[in-house]
Amino acid sequence: MSIVLIIDFIGIAVGIFAIITVLNLNKNLGGRISNALVFFNWGVIFQILAFSYTVVFSRLKLLSAPPLDIHHLFMFTGMIFFVLSAKKFASLALNRPSE
Repeated sequence: MSIVLIIDFIGIAVGIFAIITVLNLNKNLGGRISNALVFFNWGVIFQILAFSYTVVFSRLKLLSAPPLDIHHLFMFTGMIFFVLSAKKFASLALNRPSE
């Protein structure tokens, strides 16, 4: 097993741990912070999808890769969710209603 494959699997495991942690945090906090945490979780989900895509199509070559590199689409979408999450957290820090 190569080091990059191990790193990919660690990234997937860390992502799953992050989702579980944020879901538990969301249960305890709830309220207005919930929207920001949901966006954060979606960002992590898309990063996990990007890692998984790489493992399946590039590292292990379990399936034939589609003509479009979906890995970058997953990464890009995850970044959008992280930005939306940061915006929601910023609006909470500034004590403004969420936009």
